[in-house]
Amino acid sequence: MSTKSSVSSPLVQQTAWQRLCVSDLDRLYPLLTAYIQQPSLAESVTELVMDFSSAEHSWPNDYPPDEPVESSLGVAGDLVREHVCSLGLGDRETKAMLHVLRLWTNRRETPRDWQPGDVPSEPHYLHGEFAGLAAVVLLSLCKNLSTLHIAQPMSGFSLILEDYFLKSNYGLLQAPGLQNLRKVKVLPGAWWNAETVYGQLEFLRLFQYFHRLPAINAISIDSCQEYQSYHNAFIPRTGNMKTLKLEHVDIDDSLLGLLISIPKVLVELKVSLGGKEHIDGGLPTTRPQSIGRALGQHKETLAALDLDLDLCVSEFVCKGEVRDDPDDEDSDIETFGRDYYKMDQETRLLVQKTLIALESYGWTIGSLHDFTSLTHLSIGIYTLLGPPDSRGEQLAHQPPFRLVDALPPNLEFFCLYGYKKGGNPDVDEHVNEFINKKGSEIPKPEGGERD
Repeated sequence: MSTKSSVSSPLVQQTAWQRLCVSDLDRLYPLLTAYIQQPSLAESVTELVMDFSSAEHSWPNDYPPDEPVESSLGVAGDLVREHVCSLGLGDRETKAMLHVLRLWTNRRETPRDWQPGDVPSEPHYLHGEFAGLAAVVLLSLCKNLSTLHIAQPMSGFSLILEDYFLKSNYGLLQAPGLQNLRKVKVLPGAWWNAETVYGQLEFLRLFQYFHRLPAINAISIDSCQEYQSYHNAFIPRTGNMKTLKLEHVDIDDSLLGLLISIPKVLVELKVSLGGKEHIDGGLPTTRPQSIGRALGQHKETLAALDLDLDLCVSEFVCKGEVRDDPDDEDSDIETFGRDYYKMDQETRLLVQKTLIALESYGWTIGSLHDFTSLTHLSIGIYTLLGPPDSRGEQLAHQPPFRLVDALPPNLEFFCLYGYKKGGNPDVDEHVNEFINKKGSEIPKPEGGERD
């Protein structure tokens, strides 16, 4: 039996699918009603892909206004309405969801030739808000969901879906959803259908949707950028996830350091910068020393580290000031949500915080010698040893350690991104010293001699 269903064609008969890809709002209604009538069908779903690209023209800046609409929803609408009322989201939120449901039930069907960007005949918020409502109903029914893929929405998540994420994450519902969710992956988005440009994402807000879930293990984000973020505060050591993968992203070192600090225990970290265009051009500021300080919080647990950051590591940026963590401003806490902020403060993992003097990092990520659990390391040569000078002929600033002494003691796999023999004599000196001292311990590559 196939384990994948795409809810973009008429469903004559519902099957107990294990993997669902939902994308067409006009074809989603039968699935919702079938799952409400037969909960066992929803309980078989373990993986869900949500891509509501047809809602990209919506702008969910506020809950829908109280416009008069027909009260009759039909049998299917009544089933969904009863389920929405049973979620316990609160009077205001439930009222907003029922209003969207009534509007959607009585709307004209979206034309088959409709394209993202076309001006809809319905109220401008309707598609986006119904997408949020449908997602909430699905997530509340799929109790065994372990993997969630979300297409990054250009205009942000609807307030309906955001409210459900937050209340489930903080355990504020009588029957919170997502309790078996282990993996979240944000899929690439497009800025006005330009596939070469990063999608925009509020990174910290996304983490706040999922970080406290009891089973959450990994969060992955691909091809997104930080842009004019409203969310700038987070309580460190409050997240249950152990794996972070941020691939082809555009974020600066201060945000990356904050994201690294969120997990209580970090076991695997993968970060790569670049790959698409920022909407305003340019590259993020990346100071290896700032990232190294954040990583130091996890030196006893981190087992796999993959950092491909050299595109953004430069002498000019590394000369800049690295500030200690600033106190959270009142406005940042207000945006985070005061009640949520207080709950995170009460449950954070309390550890002794020791900030190593920045001088010990130089312009590098710092020595990894004390990372006793680290067995797999892939890292850019300039992230590890510091940036080259403006001519690229030597290191701009000598690192405060030798490469051979800075590697983890239990290393099993080591990859240096961007190293080219003869490209930089300072780097060659470090690499040659490492090979001479550790040569007998380095396995010979298959198919050839070690160079």
